[in-house]
Amino acid sequence: MNEADGTPGLLTVIQELNAAPDLRSGLARVAELLRGCIPYDNLSVLLLDDLGRELRYELSVGLPPEVAEHWRFGMGQGLVGTAAQTGRVLRVGDVGEDPRYIRAGAPTRSELVVPLISRGRTVGVLDVGSHQPDHFTAADEAYLTSLSGVLAGAIENAQIYRNLREQARTLSLLHEVSREIGAILDRRQLLERVAQLLKRLIDYDLFSVLLWCDDTQTLDPWVAFDGDGLPFGRGQCVGLGQGLTGTAAALRQSLRVPNVRLDPRFVSCSDHFATCSELVVPMTHKDLLVGVLDLESLRYDAFTAQHEQLLSTLAGTLAIALENARLYEHLRSDEQRVRDELVTARCIQENLLPKASPWIAGLQVGFAYEPARDLGGDFYDFLHWSEGRLGIAVGDVAGKATAAALYGSFAIGMLRELGGRGSVAPAQLLASLSSRLKGMRIDRRFLAMVFAVYESSDRTLTLANSGLPYPWLVHDGAAAEVSVSGTPLGVLQAKYQETVLHLQPGDVVALCSDGVEESRNPAGEGFGSDRIRQVLQRLANASAAEIAQALLEATERFAGAAEAADDRTVVVLKVVG
Repeated sequence: MNEADGTPGLLTVIQELNAAPDLRSGLARVAELLRGCIPYDNLSVLLLDDLGRELRYELSVGLPPEVAEHWRFGMGQGLVGTAAQTGRVLRVGDVGEDPRYIRAGAPTRSELVVPLISRGRTVGVLDVGSHQPDHFTAADEAYLTSLSGVLAGAIENAQIYRNLREQARTLSLLHEVSREIGAILDRRQLLERVAQLLKRLIDYDLFSVLLWCDDTQTLDPWVAFDGDGLPFGRGQCVGLGQGLTGTAAALRQSLRVPNVRLDPRFVSCSDHFATCSELVVPMTHKDLLVGVLDLESLRYDAFTAQHEQLLSTLAGTLAIALENARLYEHLRSDEQRVRDELVTARCIQENLLPKASPWIAGLQVGFAYEPARDLGGDFYDFLHWSEGRLGIAVGDVAGKATAAALYGSFAIGMLRELGGRGSVAPAQLLASLSSRLKGMRIDRRFLAMVFAVYESSDRTLTLANSGLPYPWLVHDGAAAEVSVSGTPLGVLQAKYQETVLHLQPGDVVALCSDGVEESRNPAGEGFGSDRIRQVLQRLANASAAEIAQALLEATERFAGAAEAADDRTVVVLKVVG
């Protein structure tokens, strides 16, 4: 399916959905576009809950509101539950004859249910229904099945983003309660501050914190302070089940011992400290052991149930703060290494792209490229053939950053391999490249690309497109889009159409990735095709290199302070005498 089939912008919507913070609005946009290519009377997206037991409506179009708000489907229940449980598509011509069907208040006669599976795990189902029997075809099933993996991956990414956002709100609330300890990102400094704060609330004679070490499978002593706030000998590592601290850690339960002398589990850690009573509280985060808080007193029965409750509450907050501090320490230690690796990766990527314009008689070639991040998903390339032929490619990988850059590097290598065998027709090259990429079976990755072949002997340019915006042709000072489209590479096994342009001296052809037209200013307004047309017509008499650079600079001026959302690539061809 593509723009010519009545689904404009589907590639863009899927890309936006991959990074969309608002999952429901993103799914609603997809539902609008699907109606254009697969007419339906009702559409639902149901997602599996965190326990993997129930399907709940995330989006509902054409169903009564009370259904979407209150209905739930267990695994194996109804058509949607059956598709989720089996992982198989269900296309039912007449739901009245299927005993698995559960009527949801709409006069549905036929239904097509597609499971949404990402990385081998079902995340939900896509369900479309019609009031007409036998409404959905095998082609509809094939199309939705091809999109289901991309859609499932996008949904999973949006869920992760939403969960992180909810966690951030929870941490923000927790920060209001324990502002001081939440602001410290050094674990030792954090624990020292906790000892000071805790002394105001509980009268202890020794406070120590032991943190769990996965490598040694022991509790390691980190800090210990006496009642005057002075550092105390940190003691030895403790195994699970060893002493009161090891027992509390193993059981994940608090231990309040009024008289340690009567508890056989007690192990003295110092000959210079005669412990009489002890309170040990484990710290856990997401069911994982973080460590233990240990309070000791020289008095019997020094700790109360209120002390235990207070320390348990503090332990929950502190466990999160410690985990954040630990992650921050890892991030800080890895930050420079990651920066260096990104610099190296960007250098490698830049070296993969042509540095100079190719030479061919009667043709100027200019290009401009700007990634949105350190690494980009756009690329361009030129294939030199004998007898005055030149292959030109502009590609845009779905997504951004490292994964998109690697996928793009794969595509460049395959492009050069296929083109290195000699002159090849654009449609044939796109079909071969799509087959190769589809065979890689990389979820949620596909490629939009324009490939063209210029023949200097008769000044013809043969174009084929697989989802990139239409090329532009400037002739006699007027700029117009060249209508040539196709399915993105790596999604379906498709055939591609070719368009041949018979160029004259002075004609200009511009190939742009979608990041050019979709550049946005701080107000959210897109650069748009009209501004591209104006730039091309204004600079029709300039060189190819000047036109390419001017078009990229125009998008930068338009965007102003707004952060670039996508990579921008421009390749310009100009026929000269």
